[in-house]
Amino acid sequence: MVSFIFISLFNVKGQVKIITRQSGGSSPENSGDTWSAYVKGFIQTDAMLDFQEMGFKDGFIAPSIAIPQNNSVNSNFSIKQSQIGFGIKQMDENGNSDLSAYTEIDFLGPNGTTAPRFRQGYIKWKKLLIGQTWSNFSDFDIFPNIFDFVGPNGTMFIRTVQIRYSTPLSKKESLSLSLEDPDAASIFLPNNAPNWKKKSILPIFTAVYRYGNTRDYCKLGTMVSPISYEIKNDEQKHTDANTILGYSGMVSARLYSGTLSNFRFQSSYGKGYSSYNVVLNGEKYDAIPDMANNRLVALNLFNIVGIYEHWWNPKLSSVIYYSFSQLGRKDFVPDTMIHNFQNSGINLAFQPRKKLRMGIEGTYGMLKNFGRQKANIFRIQLSSSLSF
Repeated sequence: MVSFIFISLFNVKGQVKIITRQSGGSSPENSGDTWSAYVKGFIQTDAMLDFQEMGFKDGFIAPSIAIPQNNSVNSNFSIKQSQIGFGIKQMDENGNSDLSAYTEIDFLGPNGTTAPRFRQGYIKWKKLLIGQTWSNFSDFDIFPNIFDFVGPNGTMFIRTVQIRYSTPLSKKESLSLSLEDPDAASIFLPNNAPNWKKKSILPIFTAVYRYGNTRDYCKLGTMVSPISYEIKNDEQKHTDANTILGYSGMVSARLYSGTLSNFRFQSSYGKGYSSYNVVLNGEKYDAIPDMANNRLVALNLFNIVGIYEHWWNPKLSSVIYYSFSQLGRKDFVPDTMIHNFQNSGINLAFQPRKKLRMGIEGTYGMLKNFGRQKANIFRIQLSSSLSF
C-alpha cells in the first residue's frame, strides 16, 4: 500500500508544478518515486486587419482567401489560440523519468466559438509514445518566433493519433518510427458519385532520422500513406475494394549563426500526403476520382519554406519567412480546386519580460486555382501573449 508524504505547490521556470512523493508500496521498483504534475500554456490576444476576404480569420491560411479579388477590408479580434496544457511524470530518486502523460487544449471551437478544442493527449513510456500529438513527420522545432499560430503554410504541422517508437543511434543521431491514424487521409468525392466510399484500413507509416544537437540539426523523413476506397457496382451487386499508395520525402533543418541569428528550412515532395500540410489537412487534396477510368488518383504536392530569425538584443527580435506550395495538375481536376499558394511574413517582437511578448506582424498571401483565377491578401496583426 502506498503512503503519501506530502504535496507541495510552487512555480518553477514558468510552470505551475505539484509534487507528490510516495514511499513504500507493493513493488520495490516504485520505492521512492516522485510524481510531478505541471500546468503550462499561454494567453494571447490578437487584433488583425485584412485587406481581402479570408474564410479562416483566426490564423493565416492562404487556401481560404476568397476568389475573386474584392479588396474588402475586415478586422478581427481573437484570443482563440491561447492554450492550456496539463502533464504528469514519474521521476526516480535521481530525477530521471521514463513514464509521463500530457494533455492540451486551445479555444478554437467549432463555428467560430471559443469552446475548448482538444489538441494533444498522449502517454510516453520509455521509448514509446501512444496518443495524439504532433505527427512524427512534423518538425515543430522549425516554428519561428511569430504571432500567427498557423505560420508558414508549406510546413508539415498536424496532430494525429499514433504509436511512435524513438531511439538514439549515437550521441548526435536518433531515429523515430510511427504508425499513424489511417483516417488522416482526405479524398475528394463528388456529390454525383454515391457509389464511391472512403475506407480506413492500413495505418500511415513514417520514419524520421535526426542528426545534430539540441540547437543545430537536420532531419530526413519519409512517409507511406495507404489510401483505401470502395466502388459499389450496382449492376453486378458487388463492391470493389482498392488501395493506392501515397508517399512523401521531407528534409528540414535549423542552423544558428552565433547566438543572435538562425536559419530554418523545410521542404517536402510526394503524392497523396496533402493532409499533412498545415493548411490542407481535411481539405480533400490527397486524392481525387478519375471518373473516366473509374479509379482514384493521388495528387502530387511540393512544399518549400525558408525562415530567418534574428535577435537585435535580448528583448527584441524579428522573423522573415517565405513559403510556397503547389499541387500537381491533372486533366480531371476541377477548376475550383487549388493549384498553388504562398505566404510570407515579417515581424517585430518585443519581450520586456521572459514570459511576456508583444509586437506587430505583417503577412502576405496569394492563392491560384486550376481555373487560373487568383487572389491575394495582406494582413496586419498586433499581438500580446503571456506564458506560464
